[in-house]
Amino acid sequence: MQPNQPDARLLDALDALLSEQPAGLAEYDLMNLLDRRYGTVYPKPNLTDPLLLFQHHFYLRHALYHLQNVYQLAGTATLLITAVTIRKQLALPNRQTSLPERADSLKDYYLDLTNLNRESADSVQQLLGAFWRALKRHDQQPEALATLGLTGQESAAEQKQQYRLLVQQHHPDKGGDAEQFRLIQAAWEQLK
Repeated sequence: MQPNQPDARLLDALDALLSEQPAGLAEYDLMNLLDRRYGTVYPKPNLTDPLLLFQHHFYLRHALYHLQNVYQLAGTATLLITAVTIRKQLALPNRQTSLPERADSLKDYYLDLTNLNRESADSVQQLLGAFWRALKRHDQQPEALATLGLTGQESAAEQKQQYRLLVQQHHPDKGGDAEQFRLIQAAWEQLK
């Protein structure tokens, strides 16, 4: 076994569970299934310890990206790994591509076990804080789009053009409403 190679029993367990769930699984659900059915291979961590939970999450992602590589090399399946779902999709027969695989910095991060050892309790807290701030911005995005009269389907240039138009229209120095101007500025900050 290579030093960065996850335990083959864990890869087999992941393959079995993902094969049984064609719609895919959330990471938390996958952790629970692993704990229930393959607890000796991958027991669920103490969920109250952020560092231990992060390490558990990291190693699971490490194993999933290895499994993704196994599927790709064999040409039998693809493994979709997103923040929301992990799903195995069977490969279509005779589907050949000459396109190079696009760079995936997230995959590179999880495949490098030195990243696991770099993280400390403080850095995990910082990562979690950044995640929650980004989630809050994402949750507020529909309101910001509405304030700017946007649908979200516009290009970045179109969004910026609409923002500038509203700023000119509502600027207090040009007779506009100061409160509306403040709301437009805040909405633009949410979208940037």
